[in-house]
Amino acid sequence: MSTADTPAVARHRVRVALRTARESRHLTQGQVADAMEWSLSKVMRIEKGDVNISVSDLRMLLAYLEITDPVEVKRLLDDARTARSERWSADSAYREYLPPALFQLMQFEQEATVIRHYASVIVPGLLQTAAYARAVFDTFSGDFDEATVRTRIEARLSRREQVFGRPDPPTYLLILDEAVLSRRVGGSGVMGEQLYELLGMIRQNLISARVVPFVAPASIAVLGPFTLVDLGSEQNAILYRESQMVDEIIHSRRILARHRTVFDQMWAAALDDKASEQLIEERATTMLAESGG
Repeated sequence: MSTADTPAVARHRVRVALRTARESRHLTQGQVADAMEWSLSKVMRIEKGDVNISVSDLRMLLAYLEITDPVEVKRLLDDARTARSERWSADSAYREYLPPALFQLMQFEQEATVIRHYASVIVPGLLQTAAYARAVFDTFSGDFDEATVRTRIEARLSRREQVFGRPDPPTYLLILDEAVLSRRVGGSGVMGEQLYELLGMIRQNLISARVVPFVAPASIAVLGPFTLVDLGSEQNAILYRESQMVDEIIHSRRILARHRTVFDQMWAAALDDKASEQLIEERATTMLAESGG
C-alpha cells in the first residue's frame, strides 16, 4: 500500500506542504486568507489537518504560494483527491463508533514506520486482549452502549492485525510505567493473560518494551500517555493523545519535539529490555497464580 492510498496520511502531506510553503514566503495565515478571500478559520483548519481542501481551492492556493513544479503540483492534487475519499482498509463502519482522532490514528498506523507509545495507566489499545479491553470499557459504565463497546473491541483487534500483520510492520517502542503492571484491570486473571500477551509480542520481536520503575523520577512522566507515529521520518510525524476527556491528533512540530524528547528521556531512565521483560514475566506469573490460573 502506498502512503497516498491512505486519506489521513495524504491529508497530512498536503497540510505540511502548504504550511511549509507559506512559512518559507514569510506569509501569515491572515494574509493567505485575505488573498484567497477565505475566512481565517478555514486556513487554520486546513493547516491543522482538521478539514480537507478541495482540488479547485488547492489549485488556486498552490499558484498563490508559487508552487509551480508540475510533478509536485500533480502529487499534491492527487493527495487532495485521496484525502477526500472515505476509504479505510479495515471497515469504514467503525467510524460511527470511534472518536474522529482515533479513526485518523488507525489510518496513520497503517503507514507508520516507527510507533512510540508511553503508557502511564493502562496497556495501549493496540496491544490489548479482548478481555482486557472489555474490562477497560467496564470502568466507563454508562458512557458507552453495548454496540459501541463491542465494535470498539473488534476495531482494536482488527487494528492490531492491520499494523503487525503488514509485510513491513513498523518498529514499535513501548514504555510502560511500572504502575501499569500492578493495576489489576479486570482482575488478576485478565491482567496476567494481558501481560503474557505482551511477552509473546516481545519475544516475537513485534515490539520492544521497557518499564519505568517506581524509583525513577516522577518528573519525566508528567505529560501522561501519548503516541508518536513516524510516517517515513521524524520530520513527517503526528502525535496522538487520549484520555477520558481528550482525543486529539497534534501536528505542531514544537509539541512533537517536546514529546519526543520526553520519550527519549524515559527510554533511557527505564529498565533495559532484558530486565523489563523479566519484570513483566514476574508480574504475569504472580497474577495468574493469584487467579488460580
